[in-house]
Amino acid sequence: QEIHLANLPRFAGTVLGLLFAIITLKLSLGSAGIVPGLSIPGGLISFAVVKSWTAVGSALHLSRKAPLAYRLLFQPFGLQENAVLQTFILSISSVAFTGGFGTYLTGMSYQAHLNLGGVPEGEPGYDPQLVYDPILSRSIPYLLVTAVGGVFMLTQLRKLMIVDWRLPFPSGTASGVMLSSFHTASGEAEALKKVRVLSWTGLSSFFFSMIKWFLQGEDYRCGFNVWPTFGLTALKWTWNFDFQQNYVGAGMICPHIVNWSMLLGALVSWGLMWPLMTKKEGDWYPAGLKSQDFQGLFGYKVFLTVAILMGEGMYMVLRVMLSTGRDLTRRWHELQELHDLPRASRLWSRRNSTPVEVAGDPLCAAARDQERAPTAVSLQKNTTQVSALDGCSSPHTAGASQPCDSSNTPLMGRKDPAAGAGCQHHARDPANARDAAIAAGPATGSAADGGDDDKHLLEFKETAAERLLRIRVFLGEAIPWWLAPAGYGGLAVLSTIFIPIIYHPVKWYYVAVAYIVTPLFALPNSYGTGLTDWDNCSMYGKLVLFIFAAWAGSAGKGVIVGLGICGVVFGATSSAATLMSDFRTGYICLAAPRAMFVAQLVGQLIGAALVPIAFLLFYNTGLVNVPDGPYPSPFSTIYRGMALIGTQGFAALPKYCGVLMLAFFLAGMLLCLIRDLLPSKYARFVPSPMAMGIPFYIGAASAIDFWLGSVVVHIWEFVNKASADELAQTVGAGLLVGDGLWSVPSSIIAIAGRLPPVCMGFYGKSLCSLPYCMGFWLGGSERVPA
Repeated sequence: QEIHLANLPRFAGTVLGLLFAIITLKLSLGSAGIVPGLSIPGGLISFAVVKSWTAVGSALHLSRKAPLAYRLLFQPFGLQENAVLQTFILSISSVAFTGGFGTYLTGMSYQAHLNLGGVPEGEPGYDPQLVYDPILSRSIPYLLVTAVGGVFMLTQLRKLMIVDWRLPFPSGTASGVMLSSFHTASGEAEALKKVRVLSWTGLSSFFFSMIKWFLQGEDYRCGFNVWPTFGLTALKWTWNFDFQQNYVGAGMICPHIVNWSMLLGALVSWGLMWPLMTKKEGDWYPAGLKSQDFQGLFGYKVFLTVAILMGEGMYMVLRVMLSTGRDLTRRWHELQELHDLPRASRLWSRRNSTPVEVAGDPLCAAARDQERAPTAVSLQKNTTQVSALDGCSSPHTAGASQPCDSSNTPLMGRKDPAAGAGCQHHARDPANARDAAIAAGPATGSAADGGDDDKHLLEFKETAAERLLRIRVFLGEAIPWWLAPAGYGGLAVLSTIFIPIIYHPVKWYYVAVAYIVTPLFALPNSYGTGLTDWDNCSMYGKLVLFIFAAWAGSAGKGVIVGLGICGVVFGATSSAATLMSDFRTGYICLAAPRAMFVAQLVGQLIGAALVPIAFLLFYNTGLVNVPDGPYPSPFSTIYRGMALIGTQGFAALPKYCGVLMLAFFLAGMLLCLIRDLLPSKYARFVPSPMAMGIPFYIGAASAIDFWLGSVVVHIWEFVNKASADELAQTVGAGLLVGDGLWSVPSSIIAIAGRLPPVCMGFYGKSLCSLPYCMGFWLGGSERVPA
């Protein structure tokens, strides 16, 4: 099946990918460090932009008047091209997440070094080998050799995961069904309606972000961010609504349990623990320390956050490995049992495994029928995949493929030569026993097919005929078998040569070992993502970070070794799972796997070259990872703190911090175990330890923002559930897009040396008869009365 993108979709895809990369960077560098999934707005915007442009070409009859220009700029844009374009866009923006600009890459920086009490430059004891700022000469070569490793790693397992095991990959399924619905008469009108809502919401968010910037003051400590919603005393403990509309939008997209868990974590930490621990100053930790000294209260904030994140992360890793091993064992026994049957019984079983006689004509009719209704799907809010630096996706966002259901509406096809070619090929090769066995899918009761253990938040149903057509397209265009080992092996050799040149403490044998063990993490991570929609790449990254930092030790500059190797595993495991999810989207949309593979590979290579340049918009302001600045990047400090623990051990922590870390680590695992043991109707109320742990470090204000996003959706659903189901995520995406767009001019203004001119400040009862009053001054927060 030939799929070609015209020049304009390629250019538009690059621009949109860079836009979503900037949005991802802004979110990952923000106070929460959480990035919701952007697959839905990515597909929506790409469809609207390219479809509108091709409609202009058709309206002007350029196919007759200027055929060359039409072929170059206005080539018809169908479902398959839309799926490939969405993959291309999101693969560019994914580098902003997997590239570590809010985690391990900026964790090597000088500012992260200072945040954890490192010796300032120029003073005795400063070691330049412990600091590697993310400049272009380092970040671009590093990402070029690490960003695409996962694309090659599991490519040859696509049939196993998508066809044989029928893993649902809920986000990939949701994208495929959404794109299929767009390419119908009613679906196109619905998509354009959502684009209008997203445009107005994004425009409002953009102008509100501009107003907020204007009132921040020269030191960025004024304005809406410090509005004392609950009073000035509560503000000291970060209890206020800071009007971060991008986080409110993210809260509208994230699962409700994540947002409520963040609020619970804020209550436990900033409402109870930290106020009580300040009374232990001078006993548990020395008095008079700086606010960012990890020997004091700051150390408890960072390392208890690390402990609870690692608790859930380790549990999820063990759970995925256990379930993978159990499922593989079950499948092996089923194959052995089938092999032990007499040959005649096996043939009879295969021939009778599908209830439909599959012939060429019905499939061609289904594939050519552009006006038929899209495949039925039940989408709920919690199915949206959320990529977070340390997790925003709920473990309950599981989806499952259903067995073939002949009562479902037919397959969504398209009227173009590619679809016709697929039908002709099918007609020439009538159904046989092997096809029937494939169409029947795996044995009833498998994890992917939704047994009792797999409650359906997302359902995708297809008839046996539809499934067979999809399988023929999916398997009809092979990716050369030698490409995976050659690509992965070549990248391993290049990384082993160049990463030690880029980061001197990272020796070649560390890199070689990392490339050997990474596939052991990528397979269970992709399998777990397929079942639960939870990408655990950050958990595997933190695991190897700790191990390699301990291996190198302080003498071997283990902090840089751990962070550098973390990026290898982080990027490869994530891109492998992402590609499998994209294959699932392509399977539903009848897009050839080779086209999806190339889109992912080329997109990530372009992202590795462009995203570091986009990052300079933020980094050159000098405010990245500065605790009180607009881009605090909390997880940069957390990742470096984990590397420090690996090199120095727990003895370097404040008093009782090691014991508390163990308690929180076990508590995180216990909560996960309780969630898995309870029936689903009760388990969905068990808080996520990972989401609870994030506010321990970042403060309560961001948790309130996310929680407010859930409250808005709850109220909307109560008033008009149908409207909320249709538009809530679109509104949330608009808030994200508008705020992300404003980050571009605001960063350019900061690089030019211009600061927000006005300080909107708040002062208390000494000068005000009310609980607090508001005033406006030129300058910074020092002008606000005490």
